Amino acid sequence: MDADDDCIQRVSQLLAKMTVLEGDIADEFEILKEKYLKASSSISDTQTYLLAGIQANPTSKSYLLTNKGIEVLGEEPMSLTVFLDNVLRYANWPKKKIEILMELAIHLQKIFQMINESPRSP
Repeated sequence: MDADDDCIQRVSQLLAKMTVLEGDIADEFEILKEKYLKASSSISDTQTYLLAGIQANPTSKSYLLTNKGIEVLGEEPMSLTVFLDNVLRYANWPKKKIEILMELAIHLQKIFQMINESPRSP
């Protein structure tokens, strides 16, 4: 019985750690969403940013970040928050969610770099 009790205790500890990790992922994702909204609103009407490598569903598409949200050729523009929620929902296990958070963070850095390097209108 001791071996079974030890196993149950270890698995319970893993479940508790997983719960904390999932909470941390959700918190970081909300921070990223706010930063993406700020970045999108800072993009000029003539600028777009290709979110390469990001998937919101099983079909691979080219997602363009604009100041209006997300655009896909031949489709109606999508709300940025809806798109980001779909991206995280599509990544259906914690390791994939963390990888997606890293990809989004790297893209965000490049978006702000693009915004800061663009010539300002007088």
